[in-house]
Amino acid sequence: MGRCGFPTVLGTAVVTVLALLGLPARAQPSDVIQTIAHWNASNATCRKATTPALEAIGACEQRDRFSKLLAQMNQCYGPSANGAPGWSPCDAARAAQDSALARTTAAFQRRGGVFVLPALLNGSTESYFVVDSGASHVQIPQELADELTRKGSLGPGDSLGDHAFVVADGRKLVQRTIRLRSIRIGSRTMDNVLASVGAPYSQALLGQSLLRRLNWWKIDNVRNAIELEFTAPD
Repeated sequence: MGRCGFPTVLGTAVVTVLALLGLPARAQPSDVIQTIAHWNASNATCRKATTPALEAIGACEQRDRFSKLLAQMNQCYGPSANGAPGWSPCDAARAAQDSALARTTAAFQRRGGVFVLPALLNGSTESYFVVDSGASHVQIPQELADELTRKGSLGPGDSLGDHAFVVADGRKLVQRTIRLRSIRIGSRTMDNVLASVGAPYSQALLGQSLLRRLNWWKIDNVRNAIELEFTAPD
C-alpha cells in the first residue's frame, strides 16, 4: 500500500491535460467557461440513471478530470449567487474549506492478518477491501457479485463482458468486468466505478479505477486510517 502520486505531480499533469484539451497552461477566462461547460455535460451524463454503464463510467471519470482542472483554475464548486450549485472563482480560504469538505477518513480493520477498509457497494452491501495502488481496477470476489445480484443492485445492464488482465507475476487472467453503481467510503461516495469480478473468496481490492479519480489519498500509520479527497460533489 502507498500514497497516490497526485499531490506531487498534479501541477505537471494539469499542464499536460490542458494541452491535450487544447487549453494553454495559463488558463484564460474563456478556458474556464469552456471547461465548466465540459464539466456540466459530463456530470449530467454521469448522473443520469439511464446512461449505459460504460458511457456512465467514462463520463464520471471525465467529470472528475475536469474538476481537477477547474481547481487549478481557482474555481470552487458550491452555491452561486442565485442559490443553485455551480463553479465560481474562489480565494485560498474558500478553496481550503472546499477541500476539507471533500475529504473523508475511514479506519482500517485487521482481518486475517491484513488491514482492510470497509466500503458500502451500490448502497446495499458492505465489504472489506485492501487498498492496492498496483491494481488497475477495483476487484470484488464472485460471492460478493452474487450477493449484489440477489439484492437487485447489480443487474445485466451493469455487465461489461470478459477482459484479459496481466497480474504482477506475468500471468494472464480473464475476468468479468462490471459497473459498480456506487462505492461509499466514510462519508463520501463515488458513482459508476469500473470493477472486475475475481475468483470465489478472493481478496476485494480498491484499485486505480477508484484511486485515480481522487484528488489524493494517503495512509495514516498512526491512526491506522486512510484519508481521501474526492473531486466530485456528493
